[in-house]
Amino acid sequence: MWTSHPTQLSRDRGLKFTLELDSSPVPYADVLQRWQMDERFRDFFIHLLADSPFSAFRWETPAVTTTTAYQPFEFVLLDSPDLARDPEPDVFAEHFVGSMPQGIVEFTNLGGDAHLVVPCPNVLPLAYGHLGAFVRQAPESQIHALWQSVGKAMQRRLSDRPVWLSTAGGGVSWLHVRLDDWPKYYGYAPYR
Repeated sequence: MWTSHPTQLSRDRGLKFTLELDSSPVPYADVLQRWQMDERFRDFFIHLLADSPFSAFRWETPAVTTTTAYQPFEFVLLDSPDLARDPEPDVFAEHFVGSMPQGIVEFTNLGGDAHLVVPCPNVLPLAYGHLGAFVRQAPESQIHALWQSVGKAMQRRLSDRPVWLSTAGGGVSWLHVRLDDWPKYYGYAPYR
């Protein structure tokens, strides 16, 4: 059975989560596989995010390499009410043209230092402004497709060089999962 263990971060600014399967910690590599192949795990994970007490939040994981991929998976949700603003679908509109049937696109950011996994607008734009809105309002099939794409993208990217997996959203009000070469927008200092 899947369980999570959230702990409060200092100054009530967020929550840190660890995951267990049958009382055993789940390695990062297993999470990447399960995002791709295990619908029940994705349901569990999506509900963890959707049940967050924060209306809008940033999601951050520690850096991972092929060596550290077998350490227990953990992540933080950082309370970010500033992300609850009008979505900006025009920013990524050129990438949405001819998008995949699952409604997810991938591309490199303008600076060339991050790979982005981005949902296309399939319903009202309010569902896409940030991760909290997305897991609560987007079509379930698209939410699952996003995590499947994130798992695949991370598996392709894993190497001896660290990858930071997160969402930010301070600059662009449209959900984009980031696979970064460095912790560019990280708010949780222990993961930097």
